[in-house]
Amino acid sequence: MAHFDLVIIGGGPAGLTAGLYAARANMNAILFESKGVGGEILNTDLIEDWPGEQSITGRALAEKMAEHAERFGLKIELKAVDKIRSEGDRKIIRMADGTEHTAYAVIVTVGGEPIKLGVPGEEKFHGRGVSYCAVCDGAFFKGLDLAVIGGGDSAFQEGLFLTRFAKKLHVVHRRNEYRAQAILQDRLLGMEKVKTVTPAHVKEIGGDADVKWIDIERNGKVERIPVEGVFIFVGFKPVGRHLFEEHIDHDDNGYLITDQYMRTNIPGVYAAGDTRAQLAKQITTAVGDATTAVLHAERYIEELKHAEKTFPKAEPRVLAEETERVRTIRYVPGETIIKKGDVSDRFFIVLHGEAVAVRDDGTVVTTLENGDHFGEIGLLKGTARSATVKAKTDTEVLVMDRASFERIVTSSAAARSDLEAEANERMKALQL
Repeated sequence: MAHFDLVIIGGGPAGLTAGLYAARANMNAILFESKGVGGEILNTDLIEDWPGEQSITGRALAEKMAEHAERFGLKIELKAVDKIRSEGDRKIIRMADGTEHTAYAVIVTVGGEPIKLGVPGEEKFHGRGVSYCAVCDGAFFKGLDLAVIGGGDSAFQEGLFLTRFAKKLHVVHRRNEYRAQAILQDRLLGMEKVKTVTPAHVKEIGGDADVKWIDIERNGKVERIPVEGVFIFVGFKPVGRHLFEEHIDHDDNGYLITDQYMRTNIPGVYAAGDTRAQLAKQITTAVGDATTAVLHAERYIEELKHAEKTFPKAEPRVLAEETERVRTIRYVPGETIIKKGDVSDRFFIVLHGEAVAVRDDGTVVTTLENGDHFGEIGLLKGTARSATVKAKTDTEVLVMDRASFERIVTSSAAARSDLEAEANERMKALQL
């Protein structure tokens, strides 16, 4: 069993972006990918909406992304993840081979699988004329009549690739209007060899040893179109939720639901890219999601480690849950963090910098450095603040509200006992 700060699952653009940022932050991170690094863009011929590249193949972009991340030290392993479960404040990642790893946080960037038409002949002829990847299989159909099923970007991008090989290409879509970008429509539908079949539904795929025709229904009538290859691009079914033993929130289509920081309902679990519910399924949105996810995960992991150090005997599961509720505040030198006599409603842990606790006459009682905490006296005893604390340098503190503090210290009798003993010692120091 290996122990990591962060495990990234999925090696597409989102996963590689998360891995790049994690490596640059010197996090103990690893990326697991079950197939090939690059994800769905490996099946894309040309990409023309990636800023800075007028035109680049999906494979070339994937290779660039992977090389960039690995240059900064990202560890990538081509291994499949079977299941993920929570144990205390850790995530247990069980691999397909039975081995297990632990992590403070997980970023899920797995894609999914193509949606099937569910018509007779589709399964029978899969691999014998039915395909879900033009880039993978298009070259096997040179000089033949083909059909592409779908009306979105993927269908039109794959259709453009197929025009290199097809004698004739039928574009079959259930509506008269297409969802593909206008530039893709102009390019594909403007070709003489391309024929539109709309509004139409595929009823059956048939042939002998290989595909020879499709039956479509249009305007209430069934028509047979001779084709020797059928390329289906009617949608995408996400699989991320199936990785979890516990419930993870998702929408009716199976996409994971996140907040603006890419957090799911499970503490320490993030989702980015095509696996999460969002408007657009683009490479640019995937890398943006991943950037947000990994930056927040880095902060979450740091805060959780501080919380564990502060409350070593608290219930780990509670620590993980309440760490998601804390916030950080920055103070400039000389700024008051808490003032003697104020209401005791928050608990503090110093993340960076130094602060000092002072008496009324300005005498320094103690200096608080990275990892030190304060504010527990009033919270435990139900009294007002007993001292003033000011920032000595630029200081960043972790701020926990009363509800989170009380839930943590009541999760374990030993945790409360240790904190009360420390509070008593500090009270004595203040009275000297």
